[in-house]
Amino acid sequence: MNINRYLLFGLIFIAVAICLLLTDLDQYIRPFAYFILMGSSKGKDVVFFGLIASFFILQGLFSKKIKNFTKSGNYYLKLTIFVTALSIILPLSLEVISRLNLGLDIFTTFIIPEPNYATTSLLHSHVFKSIVGNVISSIMTNIPFGIHTGSSLTPYVPGIARVIIIILPVLFVTSFLSLKDRLVPSKILLIFSLTCTLIGIVDGNLFAIPTIIGIYGILIVLFDEMYFDYIFLRLFKNKKMLNCFIERNKKYQLKKKKSKFKAIFKRFVPHLILISIILLRLTLSFTCTNQEYYEVDLIEPNLDNLNLNNLSSSLDGLEVKSFSYEDNKLKIRLDSNYNEDDLRNKLAKVLSNKTKGFSLSWNSFSLL
Repeated sequence: MNINRYLLFGLIFIAVAICLLLTDLDQYIRPFAYFILMGSSKGKDVVFFGLIASFFILQGLFSKKIKNFTKSGNYYLKLTIFVTALSIILPLSLEVISRLNLGLDIFTTFIIPEPNYATTSLLHSHVFKSIVGNVISSIMTNIPFGIHTGSSLTPYVPGIARVIIIILPVLFVTSFLSLKDRLVPSKILLIFSLTCTLIGIVDGNLFAIPTIIGIYGILIVLFDEMYFDYIFLRLFKNKKMLNCFIERNKKYQLKKKKSKFKAIFKRFVPHLILISIILLRLTLSFTCTNQEYYEVDLIEPNLDNLNLNNLSSSLDGLEVKSFSYEDNKLKIRLDSNYNEDDLRNKLAKVLSNKTKGFSLSWNSFSLL
């Protein structure tokens, strides 16, 4: 793939992104993007194709210029991983801080019912999305239908989260520079993985599918690039690139002599980290769940719109086990015989105009 082909693919992807933004084409793209982007929406689809297009176009325009940089592609890839790690730790920390500030349980989903429905939790954080969405909302007066900004969460997010406006451009630049001096297979995998990671950091954080896919792909390139290139070049029988690979591999072997055990262990690192993230997600999700009842905490409830004598009627017939009101917070316990996703969506509707926001405890077993 030469410079002209990179530009060609970039223009194709940018054309797809524009079509998705201005038309209803996303309904045909979504079935394919859904599993990669964890519940695809028009906004995610546009960003996904737009980012891939940006990487391709920049690669086509500046691939020769970045070769003059003294640092290697792996140096910038390691820098990208470092910035990514910070971008994951910060919103998780802010999730905890914001819950403590509001006097809510950490292991819950925080929900804003209006003016625009928005949620966030440790399992799927929208801290950074709310900041980015707020910037988009201030720039665009008419946001196309299907693009969810999450800006309703902004008043409840600590101000330091605005650093994402600086982090994203830095991460994009280091990501692009990490493509330096790579063969086509690993370069394509890296473009796809970096795109997923950038999307996941903003929408979902560590445990979101795009982030997991992105981190996994990045680590494969970092720890097992040679073997990955070799498999794909043999598969497509590209003799020219195979010869290039053989020469590069010879130089690599001369520079780094490793024990066989160390080489095998290094190859397994991406898989071990992938399994660790998945296990951490499952552990957090199921050990911090509450199967006995759902606890709903309303902050600054509008008591004029709530019938405390018959609270079930105010909640559209949901079975209330008990409730208490203290320090301008209404704590409600609901029956556990509800699907968590369905209950969250229903509560967002019935609590509109009845509270500024509320938290809902997890019951991951209800999703099985």
